[in-house]
Amino acid sequence: MQPDALITLRFLSSEEGGRLQPAGGRTFGCPMIIDGEGYDCRLLLDGLVLQPGKLYEVPVKFLRRDYADERLHVGTPITLWEGKTIASGTISRVYPGPQAARLVPQA
Repeated sequence: MQPDALITLRFLSSEEGGRLQPAGGRTFGCPMIIDGEGYDCRLLLDGLVLQPGKLYEVPVKFLRRDYADERLHVGTPITLWEGKTIASGTISRVYPGPQAARLVPQA
């Protein structure tokens, strides 16, 4: 699965109101909030375990990138939501989307 973006984020510790347990596995799904709008996404962990209170750089795949595309810009602040804010950070890289491969009509 090809990522749509790379995000740098810090998971809140449980004392800060974040998750009580680490998140791990192949993927981790939750809404990402960008400019007040929520977008369903999957963090592509490939076995990485995200510990509360730690900083990570993680690739992300959106379930509907076309919905989020106009808001995907390097440096844009983001939060991850799981009934409450569990992490915050920024978009550090945006990978080309399918629209980048479209042919441009010639005149």
